[in-house]
Amino acid sequence: MDDAPARTPVAERAAATRAALVELAAELFADRGYMQTSIRDVARRAEVTTGAIYGHFRNKADLLVAAVSKRIGEELESQSLGAETEPYHVDTLTRLARDVRRRRQLRALLVEGAAAAHTDQETREQLRDEQLSHLKAWQAGYEADRARLGIDDEVDLQAAVVFTWAVEVGLGVLEAVGIEPKSTDGWANVWNRFARSLQLPPDDGKRRRRRR
Repeated sequence: MDDAPARTPVAERAAATRAALVELAAELFADRGYMQTSIRDVARRAEVTTGAIYGHFRNKADLLVAAVSKRIGEELESQSLGAETEPYHVDTLTRLARDVRRRRQLRALLVEGAAAAHTDQETREQLRDEQLSHLKAWQAGYEADRARLGIDDEVDLQAAVVFTWAVEVGLGVLEAVGIEPKSTDGWANVWNRFARSLQLPPDDGKRRRRRR
């Protein structure tokens, strides 16, 4: 039996409003640019007052972080952390790679946020904290599944997680100038090879250097 308290109609409307604002902001930030989109622009498109937006979000950076987190949750974590999936499995990473085009807006949001972070300290700090929360959760998942998945003991899992996310974000930079994988199957094949490489021991040269 679910002991969680039922939401009141007012709370449900507030949650629906917040979700709609996040979705709209994600579209505007990705399409028009984060720096080029103001809270007033979001309010105008949503047909609400700016005060209504500030009732849900402290500032524009807070809205960006909510949009990024929502996209990551829907397009990555719900596809790999659910009860019916096998998290961090080679097949899971390969399947997510095949869905690469679905995450174009997420990557655009990350690129916009990264650009803004160079000049806006609040955006930098909030986006950094949001990204670290996901990266740490993914690393913990790999560590918990390391033995079952056969990940080599010498693999630095923090480095592996940062590497995989750097590839995703880096693709967003390339997409911004019109470069993307020609084939989703080819992209997934490369990701499959990377995922399987985590099970391999280091090469002999590395072993010899460590013995010295």
